[in-house]
Amino acid sequence: MVDNRNGFFCFEPSSIFIKNSTIVNHDGIKEGNILIENGIISDIFKGALRRRVDLEIDAKGKLVLPGAIDIHFHIREPGEPYNETIYTGTLSAAKGGITSLFMMPNTDPPIDNPQMVAFVRSRAMQNSFVRLFPVGCATFRREGKRISEYGLMKREGIIAVSDDGRAISSSFVLRKSLEYSKNFGLILIEHPEDSELSGDANEGVLTLKYGLTPYPSVAESVCVARDILLAIYVEGKLHLTHLSSAESLELLRFAKEKVKRDQSKAQITSDVTPHHLLLSDEDFSVKDTNFKVNPPLRSRKDVQSLLEGVAEGLIDCIASDHAPHPDFRKLTDFPSSPFGISQADFFVSLCFILVRREIIKIEKMVELISFNPAKIFGLNGGEIKEGRWGDLIIFDPDREFTVREEDIVSRGRNCPYIGWNLKGMVEKTIVAGKLIYDAEIFQGRKREVFP
Repeated sequence: MVDNRNGFFCFEPSSIFIKNSTIVNHDGIKEGNILIENGIISDIFKGALRRRVDLEIDAKGKLVLPGAIDIHFHIREPGEPYNETIYTGTLSAAKGGITSLFMMPNTDPPIDNPQMVAFVRSRAMQNSFVRLFPVGCATFRREGKRISEYGLMKREGIIAVSDDGRAISSSFVLRKSLEYSKNFGLILIEHPEDSELSGDANEGVLTLKYGLTPYPSVAESVCVARDILLAIYVEGKLHLTHLSSAESLELLRFAKEKVKRDQSKAQITSDVTPHHLLLSDEDFSVKDTNFKVNPPLRSRKDVQSLLEGVAEGLIDCIASDHAPHPDFRKLTDFPSSPFGISQADFFVSLCFILVRREIIKIEKMVELISFNPAKIFGLNGGEIKEGRWGDLIIFDPDREFTVREEDIVSRGRNCPYIGWNLKGMVEKTIVAGKLIYDAEIFQGRKREVFP
């Protein structure tokens, strides 16, 4: 059985000393020096270092955060490497402050059998710059008809199961998936969407004006209602991904309260994306397909509900749903364009907007992007403490930069934030004690790293 507890990456763990650190965890901020040995945080202390390490970094004036754990990330290898490879996708993630990612299984062919999991694992051990955790398909070929081989896929290294991009439409199959995943110690990551109700954009004036197929919020919430009721019934582990509507949060609140009240063994968690927190259907333009996402950008009321859900802890995580596409696919009419946003390059900086707007504190941001994902999926990361992974980012909260297409590392340039001025920048990314990304070295040299 493959040990997937540490993810898969292409380098050996290393040792590093970070001095003059302002350490930000979910439970507070403190000063200290951080020693990472063999990829693990071995000591946090004040004073001089009295041993040799591979690298020493002075973090004075910067913040040191746990690396982000992105539980929803799309890589197009195998099948469409011109969209994104493990190499380019994980380098993009490192640039954005992501040190672990969950690779969704909607590749071509999909990750629905142990051989495909082994292939992804092998490629990650050759090319991944961050910890890569494969997610296996919940059903064969993501068709929603027959459960995949959960046990065999877990032996090869999957972290969870999902048919992401599609919901499991059959309630019978969904029940079986929740039961099987529970038996194998896996979580079902569910994409809540009723395909018979979904369309191109949020239902409203714009869909009428431009003749687009409406995608009402009830297309999501009707699935959320079914999913949580079945999860509670079988006491399964369900994670609802990229929630976008106020109604979904009302149902999520009901579910969490019921689980607590009934002392159920069910576990129901959720995530939301940066774009559903920062953009609404008022920002939508039918002429710019970079705003076409699934679920679609919702109303200001929905956005406000999501922000409140993040602030109060109703929503557990923020995940990127990084979905790169080449220009030739996005430069078409809106209905023909694929769903998806490329945003891994700027993930932590985008999340930091919520801190600058005083919606959440930086400790809460760390909880949402690092601590909670680690806690939910049983990973040894998410906080800067002795014995945890040596996965950190050095972050300058005052450094400003403009999002430019030519600076995007991902092969997907389908980014709606082009031209945005962001304050707060990832300067260095460290994975397993090894410096993977340094903005000062990388600046202007992207094309020397890969074609």
